[in-house]
Order: sequence, then structure tokens, then C-alpha cells
Amino acid sequence: MTNDGPSTRAILRVVAVLAAVMALAWLLWVSRGVLTWVAIAAFLAVAIDPPVAMLQNRLRMRRAPAIFIVYLGITALMAGVVFLLVPPLIDAGQQATEEVPNYVERLSESQLVRDLDEEYDILARIEEEATQALEGIAGPDTAVDFATRVFNGLVALVSIAVICFLISLYGPRARAWAMEQARPPLRDRLERVASRIYRVIAGYVVGVFLVAMTGGLAVWTFLSAVDVPFAPLLAFWAGLASLVPLVGATVGGVPYIVVAFFQGWPIGVAAIVFLIVYQQIENNLFQPVIHRFTVHLNPLWIILGVLIGGTVLGIVGALLAIPIAGIVQVLVQEWWAARHETTPPPMAARDATVEG
Repeated sequence: MTNDGPSTRAILRVVAVLAAVMALAWLLWVSRGVLTWVAIAAFLAVAIDPPVAMLQNRLRMRRAPAIFIVYLGITALMAGVVFLLVPPLIDAGQQATEEVPNYVERLSESQLVRDLDEEYDILARIEEEATQALEGIAGPDTAVDFATRVFNGLVALVSIAVICFLISLYGPRARAWAMEQARPPLRDRLERVASRIYRVIAGYVVGVFLVAMTGGLAVWTFLSAVDVPFAPLLAFWAGLASLVPLVGATVGGVPYIVVAFFQGWPIGVAAIVFLIVYQQIENNLFQPVIHRFTVHLNPLWIILGVLIGGTVLGIVGALLAIPIAGIVQVLVQEWWAARHETTPPPMAARDATVEG
């Protein structure tokens, strides 16, 4: 009698493979924080590559000193930003925390709000959530909390900086070695894929941060002009929210519109008009410039990517979702082109076709 079932060795092999896959998945999940640092460092390494390459070509410098000089420039810029923005943000956060009960009391004067409060207890929830959010900016309650936050932040910052330095230093060598292992037909395709991925990441990182800084500065200028309180804090939130495509400007605009209405309905209406006008400028001026250097993504995929990334990794996941989606799109297009033995169209032409 012959045994047609799987052998014991085959069963053990399948069990071993499943156990290895589960162990790998568990290891990746446990290490997700470190992997997030690596992903951020890789994106930053690509973003700083243009100035590093410029220093290498213009000043005939070796790569390590060029990276170090770029690091010094970024450090000086960050120190200036911290020196100029952090003290006003802390002061504004403390003042806003003290004013939250007054705003809640003014809200309670509305009959609609009183009815909703009786049904859902929304006033207490609003005060609690607003106070907790502002306390995170104004500063922790104890010295231990502050020291813990500073230590964790420094560990993450130093780790990302070191990983970014190493990726930037050895990345070109690793890329050249990988290309040398491929034969000429495949090498050409890999070179094209690597160049397109580089363009996606560099263009997105640089572009989105420019949009965020421009948005925060524009909001601060407007709020200061119409004398809305807590302008630095509200502008900082608006700029931070602008890092998220499509929905960021709207999410960032809600707080300063609410505060503007507390100063009078004309100022509140002006804030709404400002948000609408600025969104039109951003969507029709800034975003097309970013898309020229990246890839065009359908707004539905952008929103889905932001939601999935935000659910998995929070704000960092929402920021990383778009370039990752762009990289996936590049790989899919190259795979499709390879199957049909065609060359993917240039980005600008493809974007014009999609948008048209």
C-alpha cells in the first residue's frame, strides 16, 4: 500500500517555514520603532544628497566631509528655529491653557451648545481634550516627565542622525555594487528604477517641508495682522498639519478659525476666506511643483495611504505613506513596462496625461 499523503519531512518543513515567518513578523513588529528611525533616516539621506553632491563636485571634497558640512548647516538652522520658535510656543501654550475655561464658558452661552452639553456632556470633554493637548506644548507637569521626553527625543534624534550619515556615506557604494551584479539589460532598468525612486523621495521630502514652512508663515502673518491671540501656536499647528497632503491645511485651519470667531464673527469669516484662498494657492501653485519632481498619485490613494500610515505609525506613518506609495507606483509601472517590453513614459508627460 502506497502512502499518497505528505511525508513527515514535508510537514516538518512547512511547520518550520511557518514558524520562521511568524518569528520574523514578531521581530519586525517589536522593532517597528527602530525600523521607523531607519526609514526616516533613509528618506533624509536622499533629501540631503543634492547639497552633498554639490559640495563634492564644486569644492572637490570627499563625501564624508561634505556630509558633515551639510549636517552643520542643518544643525545651525534647527538651532535657530528652536531659539526663535520654542519660547514663544511655550508661552502661547501656557496662555492658551489658562484661557480654555473662558472659551468653554463663552461656548456655554449658546443655547445649542447647552442642549448638546446636556445630552452628550461635550463642554467637559472639550475642556479636557484642549487642556491635555495644550499641556503637551506648554510643558509637562513634572521635571521627571520633562527629562524623560528630552532623553527619548535625543536618543531618537541622535540615532536617526547617525543612521542617516551612514546611509548617505555608503549608499552610493552599495548602489554601485548592486548595479555591477546585474547584466547590462537588467542594469539599465535598475538604474532607471533607482533614479526614479530617488527623485520621488527627494522631491517629496524637500517639497512638503517647503509647503509646511510656507503655510505656517502665511498663517502667522494673517493671524498677527488681524490680532488673533496665540498666533505662534496656531501657526505652528497649521504648518505641522500641512505636512499631510490634501487634508492637512483644512485640519490645521480649524483651530485658528475657531479662535478667530471668538474675537468676532467678521474675523472668523476672514479666517475662513483666508483658508480657502490659501488652499487654492497651495493646490494650484505649490502641489503641481512638487508633482513635477515626484509622481502623480490619485487623491483616493493619497487619503488611503495617509489613513493606513497614520493608523499604524501615527503622524510619522502618515508622512511616510505618500513617498512609499510613490515608490510602489514606480515599481508597479516598471513591472508592467517589463511585461509589455515598453519604457515607462516620463513623469511630466504621464502626470499631464493623468491630470488631463
